[in-house]
Amino acid sequence: MHGYTMAEPLGTIPDFLAAGLCLAYAMLLALGVKCSATVNSFLTTINLGVMGLVIGLGIYYAKLSNWSCDNFMPFGFSGVLAGAATCFYAFVGFDSIATSGEEARDPGYSIPRATLFSMAIVTIGYMLVGAALTLVVPYWEINPTAALPEAFSSRGVPWAKYVISVGALCGMTTTLFGSLFSLPRTMYAMANDGLLFGFLGHVNERTQVPVLNLAISGSVSALIALLFDLQHLVEFMSIGTFLAYTIVSASVIILRYRPEKNTPPPSNAGTPSSLTSPPTEGADSNSDCNSVASAESELLDLSEGTGKLKSRYVWLVNFLGNCKPGDAVTGSVMVYTASCIFLCYLLMLISQTYFAPDWWDYFVLANVVLLLIGSLIVISAHQQNSSTGKFRVPLVPIVPALSILFNVGLMFHLSLLTWLRFLVWMVVGMLIYFLYGIHYSKEAASPNSYSILMATSEAGRGAKWGATLRVNQKSDKVPILDEEDFVH
Repeated sequence: MHGYTMAEPLGTIPDFLAAGLCLAYAMLLALGVKCSATVNSFLTTINLGVMGLVIGLGIYYAKLSNWSCDNFMPFGFSGVLAGAATCFYAFVGFDSIATSGEEARDPGYSIPRATLFSMAIVTIGYMLVGAALTLVVPYWEINPTAALPEAFSSRGVPWAKYVISVGALCGMTTTLFGSLFSLPRTMYAMANDGLLFGFLGHVNERTQVPVLNLAISGSVSALIALLFDLQHLVEFMSIGTFLAYTIVSASVIILRYRPEKNTPPPSNAGTPSSLTSPPTEGADSNSDCNSVASAESELLDLSEGTGKLKSRYVWLVNFLGNCKPGDAVTGSVMVYTASCIFLCYLLMLISQTYFAPDWWDYFVLANVVLLLIGSLIVISAHQQNSSTGKFRVPLVPIVPALSILFNVGLMFHLSLLTWLRFLVWMVVGMLIYFLYGIHYSKEAASPNSYSILMATSEAGRGAKWGATLRVNQKSDKVPILDEEDFVH
């Protein structure tokens, strides 16, 4: 929203080729994971080879004068942020790895490693290709429609543009594969959790692929590609990516401080002996002493268990009140996110040339910063989940909190039309959630049958990949016959 004006909502010419490619790739993905993975691996290999060629030619034809003081970052830091906000969609592909857990033999081991490796390779590749492009030609000579082919063609390497064009087609194909691969599986997982309609939770028995979800997502993608131009699509997908990554970062903090549901909090109250023992004499006279001792024991108990205050922060109980374990952290995350939104908005407003900030603007800014820091202190004052896992996000809550701040800041550099589309998108999603998902959600339920990922041992016995195992568990509920059951 950084000084942008409204643009045309639709493209000038319908892109039938893009729509046809979306439908064709959706049909290819419907054949199964093995077939689509083979094609995707082949195209990725070609793409990496072309990327290596671009980097090599860029180093050979580089002109260091293009990185002089006048030509380097010509639009300043704000221009870098605006470009990063628009191009952030380039990093969206790795979420396909996270949604393919049911096709992995050991998802707890392979998915985090694959995510780290892919992010490292992609980041290094983008940096090197961007450096090669800006070193070959100055920024004002870059053709926005065909940057790399035209850059090397102007340097007397006409054959390179054809090779680069092939690599670009392969790159766009793998990107489309990744998006169409992850979206049906996300819909399948949400349907199994009760957030989407139940018919979206079915998998084809032969191909082990949610074909109906793939048909819906492929058709909608083809329609959007047919009507909108590339610039609007890139910004629209970028804001969705920012929102998704912000929610993930907030979820990391909340889940790290949330106690396990199957682990009841330690408490001495409500034991059978306390329920069945009769009152003793002098209980009324010692009620004050007992209440003081109970309060002290509760304060000491605050330092035990996930989501409770650490021992050196028990004084915060006067401000937080009698919150359940994890509730204070959840509220602090909401306050922190709202503070990030206000902070980024104020910074954007103060940086405008037409805006003359007054003293109270800086006063509000300082209070927002204090609120942001205070929410982080409250989060850090609680005990984290000590369950050991193979991979855990380090430096929680600092790393996820910085991710939320950066994502929100970059979102404010997108155009106003992108925000309007995003608002329509959110309204549709909220309607589905509040009219259906909130009533059928299985988040707080304890069903007798639930889905689990296939273990390696099951795969070794010939189980089909891509499916889930339904484990039936017996209920441990025992009916109460009479009041004597309380005593026993």
